[in-house]
Amino acid sequence: MKYKNILLVNDINDDAETFVLVVNAINHKIRSSVEGSALEALKKLQNSKLSPDIIFLDYNMLDLDGTGFLKLLRDIKGLKRIPIVLYSRNSGHMLQEAVTKFKRVQFLKKRANFRKLFNSLQKIIISEKPEKKI
Repeated sequence: MKYKNILLVNDINDDAETFVLVVNAINHKIRSSVEGSALEALKKLQNSKLSPDIIFLDYNMLDLDGTGFLKLLRDIKGLKRIPIVLYSRNSGHMLQEAVTKFKRVQFLKKRANFRKLFNSLQKIIISEKPEKKI
């Protein structure tokens, strides 16, 4: 297994609950943390209260969008190498720019279907070569 400690930054409770259920179905030993605020997640990451192997980030957060989060995260010493997966329902121009501009960033479309989300997350969490498609 490639990732054992996952952080989801998402302010929509239903999406977060589904995500955690799917991760647990992939492997119950994976530790999932959910933060409902991008700014709060950055504070906790900076203060070492969170130490994920990978971060799944809802691009359209109320307090800070995905590009803003990525810029601030990449300025925090020791966190530049954490892989980020932008997790969104739409795959617009801003997401494409973020995936292209920042290193170690990929995209995953939010899916309502449990099986499709399971398959997509399993490829990322277990696989050694993540996809970078938009």
